Amino acid sequence: MLLRHIGAWLNDRDWRWPALFLILGAMERVAWLIARGHLGFAQGEAANTAIAFARTGEIADVFAKGSGLTAHLNPLLPMIAGFLYRLFGIRSVPSELILMTMSIGAALLSAALFYHIFGLLGGSRRARLTALALFCLLPVNLQTESITFRIWEGAVAMALTAATLLLVIQADRAQMVSYPRIALTSLLAALLFFLSPALGLALYICTIIWAIRRLPLARWPATAAIATAALVAVLTPWTVRNYQAFHQFIPLRSNFGLELALANHPAAVSDRDNAAVFRARLSEIHPLENGGAFEKMQAAGGERAYAERLGQEAKAWIASHPGDFARLCIRHLKQFYFPPAWQWSIYGQTSKATMAKTALLWAISFCGLVGALSALLLWRGPWLYVAIVTLVPSLPYIITQPVSRYRYIVYAALLFLGCEWISRIPSWVRRTPAQ
Repeated sequence: MLLRHIGAWLNDRDWRWPALFLILGAMERVAWLIARGHLGFAQGEAANTAIAFARTGEIADVFAKGSGLTAHLNPLLPMIAGFLYRLFGIRSVPSELILMTMSIGAALLSAALFYHIFGLLGGSRRARLTALALFCLLPVNLQTESITFRIWEGAVAMALTAATLLLVIQADRAQMVSYPRIALTSLLAALLFFLSPALGLALYICTIIWAIRRLPLARWPATAAIATAALVAVLTPWTVRNYQAFHQFIPLRSNFGLELALANHPAAVSDRDNAAVFRARLSEIHPLENGGAFEKMQAAGGERAYAERLGQEAKAWIASHPGDFARLCIRHLKQFYFPPAWQWSIYGQTSKATMAKTALLWAISFCGLVGALSALLLWRGPWLYVAIVTLVPSLPYIITQPVSRYRYIVYAALLFLGCEWISRIPSWVRRTPAQ
């Protein structure tokens, strides 16, 4: 099936330009790494877990220092990286080359799939080529795509999103969809929900809308059973493992309380600098920082108990300060699509041309959001699926603090929708009667 889709893309009218942009995009990312003088490696919780898996075979030590078994993050990418580290050496050149290829390849694959999706929807070829060229050549995500996403899930999640969205749109256009195709779509949606709940939620909403729009009522029970079976099959191994490790039902992750507490607290609504407030809060309560939080976590009984306690404190503050919480939610929503400049260096990395990158992302978000609303309200039909993938993933990050790695999951959709909307402006102006 995948080979047939690749063949269809290659047979598209003049595929040479898309192929050229994708090749140049890969070359640009590799050239950026060469210019740095070293391959680098992913850092943070995912990297710590990958190293622990390479050494012990356990999903553990997410905060290093022997912090023990973890359900703090999704295990798939750390397990893959850990397996490579065990084979070729931890952060060795062969390991990092393979992980780099996977990360860059997944990012560019998602762009190629979106190019194909917008073609199926009847989008302007010029707009699709422009969006693909911008995705491949704009230097706004080089760090995340070339290094960070070697072990974090963003690039793989985007590629899986695009593949699942393609199947949904094809099903919407088809007269009849076979049960094997429904099973494949259900399995991909379940994997996506496991890997990135925000994107998985968006795709599940897409599939429900597809069922309402196109699926005969008589086929609903069997389709629901297939979708449920796929989700149970994907989540069960991790859920069972977590119950054995923590004696608690954890089907996805155990870090929600920590994320909620990082974003919602009295200092967050003060008039102080947002960057300083967040860094101070991060140092205060995040076990990966050096502000004593790791010791507090150990004293609380481990990461799960610590996250639960923080979550309870945050929920109590939210309940007693609903107005402040609402203001923070609005701020988080704005930051998800229109990131402030300080988020480029939130974890200490240096950033060049920060204001230019910020301006570019704001322009992409503005055009993309207008395009998403146009798709939802004006273009309609199967266009609404792309709008859902653009708008719904922001919902979980309204109550937490968005950062660049989270925001990436809607970048491609915003870019393609924005270019499509701009391409339609001349015809809209011509149809508008003179006053």
